[in-house]
Amino acid sequence: MLFVGCDWSDKWLDFAVLNDAGTVLAERRITYADIHDPVAEYQAFLAPLERRWRSAVTGIEDTGILFARALATAGMTVVHVDPTRAARHRSALGVAKSDRADARMLAAMVRAGIYRPVVEGSPDAQALRALTHAHRAAVAARVEAAHSLRAALTRIWPAATAAWPSRLGGLRSPQAMAVLAAAPGPRAASALTRTRLAELLRQAGRIRTVDDEAERLHLLFCRPVMLLDPHVEEAESVRIRDLVAVLDRAVSRAAALEGDMHTHYTRQRHYPLLAPIPGIGPVLGAYLLAEIGDRPEERFDSGRSLAAYAGVAPITWASGSTTRVAFRRASSVHLRSTLHTAAFSLAMQSPGAQHYYRRRRAAGDAHATALRKLGRRLILCLYRCMSIGLPYDDAIAFGYDPGQADAPTLQRRSPLAPDEIGHARQLLAEPGATVTAVAKVLDVSTQTIYRHVLGRPRAA
Repeated sequence: MLFVGCDWSDKWLDFAVLNDAGTVLAERRITYADIHDPVAEYQAFLAPLERRWRSAVTGIEDTGILFARALATAGMTVVHVDPTRAARHRSALGVAKSDRADARMLAAMVRAGIYRPVVEGSPDAQALRALTHAHRAAVAARVEAAHSLRAALTRIWPAATAAWPSRLGGLRSPQAMAVLAAAPGPRAASALTRTRLAELLRQAGRIRTVDDEAERLHLLFCRPVMLLDPHVEEAESVRIRDLVAVLDRAVSRAAALEGDMHTHYTRQRHYPLLAPIPGIGPVLGAYLLAEIGDRPEERFDSGRSLAAYAGVAPITWASGSTTRVAFRRASSVHLRSTLHTAAFSLAMQSPGAQHYYRRRRAAGDAHATALRKLGRRLILCLYRCMSIGLPYDDAIAFGYDPGQADAPTLQRRSPLAPDEIGHARQLLAEPGATVTAVAKVLDVSTQTIYRHVLGRPRAA
C-alpha cells in the first residue's frame, strides 16, 4: 500500500510516497509548464514503486483543483486533508514550511488516517453544481451592473431612477433599458415624443396600455430638472449608455444560464423529490440540490452532519457552569445562504412551515434565528427524503394532519391597510373608475385589488 502526499501550487506539484512502514520511497516535482498531462506523469511515477500502485491513496489539501478531480476521474483514490489540521500538525512537529516538507507531512497524515474521504457526486450532479455557481456569478454581476447604472443616473438625472417601479423590474426591465439606451440624459429624454416613446416600449415587448405608459413617461421627462453643462451631460450620457449595454448583457447572460440550469436540474434523479416543496422553485431547488449532491447518505454520516455543513446546527460551548450557544460559521457559505432564502420562501407558502415560524417567534426567537431553525428542519427533511427516495410531504415534515379541524392553514397578510382598502373602494365607486387605474394609484397589482378590495379569488 502506498500513501502519497501532494502539495500543490499554481506552478507545480510536489509528491512524497510512503509505504506501510512509513519509509519514504520516492519524491518528485511535476511542473505544469513542462508536462501536458500531470495525471499520466504521476501514474508513471508510481508504477515502478509497487505492484499495486493503482490502490495508492493520495492526500491533498484542496480536492477541488483540476489535478485532484482528474485523478479521481482516472480511478485513483483521492482524500482530503484539512489545511487547518495540517498547519497545526506542522507546528506541533516543528517542521519548517517548504513544498517538499509539506508533501512528506501530508503523506504521513494520510498513513495515520488523518483525512476525510471525498465522495463525488454523479457527473450530472457535478455539472449542475458548475452551472449553479456560474448562475450565482451572473446574478451578482447583474446586481452590480444595476447598482452602477443607478449610481450614474443619480449623478446627472435622479428622476430616472424612480421612473420604473421595482415590482416591474426597475432599471433592469426591458422597457427601462430601451428608453435609457435611446435617451441616456435629461435633455435627450425631454425631446422624446409620445410616438417615439410608444415605439420604444413596443420594441421592448410591451403590449398593453402602451399609450398610457408613453404618456406617463412623457410627462415625467418634461418636468423641470437640474441640468449640467451640455458637454458634461453628453459625456455622462455616453457613460450611461455603456452601463445600459453592460446591464443588458448581464441580464441576458443570467437568463440564459438560468435556462441551462433548469434543464440540468430537471434531469437529476432527486428532482421529483424536491419539486413538491412549496415555495422552492427551479432556482432554489437547483441551488439546494447542487450543494447537497445526489449522494447525501454517502457524503454525510447523518442529517445532523448535513445540518452542520449547512451552518444551521449551532455550536455549544460549555465550561463548568457556563454554557454558551454560538452560530456555526465554519460551514458552506453557498448552502447556508440558499437555505436562508429557501426557509423564508417556505414560510410564505407552506402552512406547516408558517405555523412553525410563528411558534418560534412567539417563543422569543429573532427573525433570523427562527429562519435558521426552520432551515434546519428543512435540511433534515431533505436528507431523509433523498436517502430513502420519499417525496416531500408538508404534513409529515411538520407533523400535522391536514384533515383535522385544527390543522395549520396558510395565513397571508393583506398588502393594504384598512384605510387603504376603504380609499380603494371609494375610488372604484367613482364613475369610469377601473381596477387598473386604482392599482396604479395605490402602487399595487390588479390581483391585490381583486382579492383584498373586491373579495374575488385569485385569477388562474
